[in-house]
Amino acid sequence: MKTNIENSKGILKLIAIMFIILNISAGCSKSDNKNTNAGTSEVVIQSFAFSPSTITISVNTTVTWTNKDAAAHTVTSDIALFDSGNLATNATYSHQFTTIGTFNYHCTYHPAMLAKVIVQ
Repeated sequence: MKTNIENSKGILKLIAIMFIILNISAGCSKSDNKNTNAGTSEVVIQSFAFSPSTITISVNTTVTWTNKDAAAHTVTSDIALFDSGNLATNATYSHQFTTIGTFNYHCTYHPAMLAKVIVQ
């Protein structure tokens, strides 16, 4: 017959194993605020931020931005490749990416709003 101490050690080992398994599986689903699903091409502008701030897409995918803020925003390429102009609340802007590369963009009204599109 096992003592209480032996039973406690067995239970602690089981809990430790379960903790390790849960941490490994949680790490596998972490997204780091990046969208790596090439089929997804939507970016929401909300709370003075682009979400997701990094989107990874395939060549010839069209990305559509929707402004959900009460304030106006722009979607402006850092290298003058595209520019939405003024986007009022609920307005949308779309751009098709036809070449591979990383395309940084910002809001001209709010310079702290930065994001990028990665085209593979």
